Amino acid sequence: MNNIDYNIFKAIEQDKKLTEIYVGYTPFDWFFTKAKYAATCTEAVEFTLFDKTICGLLNIERALSIEEIGEILGFNVIDNPTQNKYKDFAEYEILKEALQSLEEFEMITTGDSFYSYCQLTDIGKEYFQKGKKFRVHTNKRFELYFDNTNNDHSKAKDNFEFLKSVNAEENSINSRINYEDEQLLKSFSENQIPEIYNVEKMNSFKDSVLLEKEHKSVNLYAVFLVDTISGKYRTLVYEEYSKTINDYFSSYLNENRINADNLFFQILQKYSFYQNPTSDDYSYREELIKSQKEIESIIAENKNISEKIAKNFNQLEFIEPFMFIDKLDTIIKNSENEVWLIFNKVSKLLIETLSKIIKDINDKYFFIYLPINNDLETELEEFKRKVSETLNSYLIIGNIDEFNVITENSNKTSIYKKEDFPLEINKKSIKYQFVKKYLNVDIKEHMDTFRRDFADEYVQDLIVEINSVISEKVSNKNLSDCTIQEIETIDYKMRPFYDVPKYNAILNEIKVTKSSLLIAVEKARKEKVQSFIDSIVEELKNLNLSDEREFKTLKSKINNKKEKFEDLEPRLFLELEKKFSLKEKEFELIKKRKSIIIDTNILIEEPKIIDVIGPLQNIIFSAKVIEELDGLKNRRETKEKAQEAIREIRKHQKNRNISFNTSKVDNLPDDLNKKSPDNMILSVALQYQKRNPILLTNDKGLQIKAEMLEIPAKTITELTSLLSLSKRNRTNNRKKR
Repeated sequence: MNNIDYNIFKAIEQDKKLTEIYVGYTPFDWFFTKAKYAATCTEAVEFTLFDKTICGLLNIERALSIEEIGEILGFNVIDNPTQNKYKDFAEYEILKEALQSLEEFEMITTGDSFYSYCQLTDIGKEYFQKGKKFRVHTNKRFELYFDNTNNDHSKAKDNFEFLKSVNAEENSINSRINYEDEQLLKSFSENQIPEIYNVEKMNSFKDSVLLEKEHKSVNLYAVFLVDTISGKYRTLVYEEYSKTINDYFSSYLNENRINADNLFFQILQKYSFYQNPTSDDYSYREELIKSQKEIESIIAENKNISEKIAKNFNQLEFIEPFMFIDKLDTIIKNSENEVWLIFNKVSKLLIETLSKIIKDINDKYFFIYLPINNDLETELEEFKRKVSETLNSYLIIGNIDEFNVITENSNKTSIYKKEDFPLEINKKSIKYQFVKKYLNVDIKEHMDTFRRDFADEYVQDLIVEINSVISEKVSNKNLSDCTIQEIETIDYKMRPFYDVPKYNAILNEIKVTKSSLLIAVEKARKEKVQSFIDSIVEELKNLNLSDEREFKTLKSKINNKKEKFEDLEPRLFLELEKKFSLKEKEFELIKKRKSIIIDTNILIEEPKIIDVIGPLQNIIFSAKVIEELDGLKNRRETKEKAQEAIREIRKHQKNRNISFNTSKVDNLPDDLNKKSPDNMILSVALQYQKRNPILLTNDKGLQIKAEMLEIPAKTITELTSLLSLSKRNRTNNRKKR
């Protein structure tokens, strides 16, 4: 198969049915001539409204002056003070230009330069009857095209003007035309040069002179498709320059069966005949007919056409060689793990196809056998270089006897092989090679042999390469600069050979060395990340809530670092992200009204905490806190503070500055003790998650649990600082307004 075959197949793909087989092409020449002429050309010009009106007046009156014509037309072209009419120079010039135009076409005589005696000439009378005036061009040049092969000159310009052609010698085909026969020229000029010759528009030419002619030929390709059902062929003509099928040339060959038969005969010479075919040998017909009907049904439905046709193709058991190469990437994409590509013939097209496949598809291993070909030595060397640059492709160039493409899908092996089948043409059968797909074949022994061949070709070099890379990494003082992905894939190209017994021992050493290096790199990277996280936590701890810009800088810093270490477990960053989330909420809290849930220990430390917080915030007490205060007032060491706190709560309760809530322990995570007093208070805080909650407590354990649930927890000192910033923020906002 060559590039022309492939380009032809792509051009006919949309028109061709599955039941039609492309059997080849035959090049042939089509002759045409491009000739240049000079002639006296008459150009018809449509009458203007002025032309029609003025000629109509002069056709009635023998002669009129410009003033008389103007007066009839209602123009002010003379002074007439008695009637309050004065000469309009613009209207005069318009009328004068119209008369000048008629004079130029020799349609009127004017008597003098003042147009005092305008009269129609005989030519003017003739033109008036025709409704057009005529301009004559002497020695006007034009080109005409002649179809020497088909003699259909009317379409010659459309067919040949932009075709890639070569000069041709004069021959019996192009010399039979009289290129100086003016009647012949006029018979098709209206199609090629309507601006010069058009009977309806009255454009014409005479006294034509042939200046030069160029005989040309264009190389075309007669393409033959054989219907597997009827055994008849049809012809299409492929034009290489545009890479398309040309309907005009195709129609000619289909109408001239003798010419088509002669060209088809040349195709058949390339095939040998199939002797005594049986009905089983034609089994491919049924599958092709079935698939063609399915495709027609898919097109009629007009839904997911591309996807369904691709699926239909993957189910084909008999595939034309040209279609197989065209759809090879589709076959490979539907395969898994490994693809074995064994070709007994090589071409530029095949090398180009394989080059694109190994570049575009990276999730499979490709084992490629290609035969030696001295004519393609340069192309094969370049392809070998491309293969060496991939992590998933291998190439052996040697003596290959047969065509095999082996794929895997769901642990089932399929093999594509080329086989001869009878293709009936006019009651005789030629041998035609289909690519036949065999499903669920057991070729393990062959596969083991193939794999051993590639291992012998590649393993030693890969060992040297991998050991060199590992040594380079180990000698690197900063292992944290290596990525996990980098180490994981260090032996990627070696993996298909790990089960080859001959290399077990040495490849196991590679595995062990790689595993040790991976552990060392993971450790170094985790240590580096942990060190970074510790430094950020320290900065976050010391960050003043008045400096939100610095907070955003820190956040950007951690995001950048996280991207560099995305191959590590994200849990390393989770705790840090929670701390950032809490700090972010604190910045938000500065700007908003807060819901402050107060723990019992705060009231013992500062019984007047409600006054400290002030009336601008929501203050919430849980029923559990009130219960605990009631118990603490009976203890000698806490009696005074507890009683004072209760009095403060009662006072503010009357003023409605505070609110109370009961615990909802079902809101707590399952691993927290729902009978714990601290957890009951925490469950109240959880009820205010959407109202900027702050849990005010000195209990370190409760603070940790609150922050785990993303609720900010503060001491009195921290809260006072936060409220101070909040007040300052409101003052600044008022100043801005």
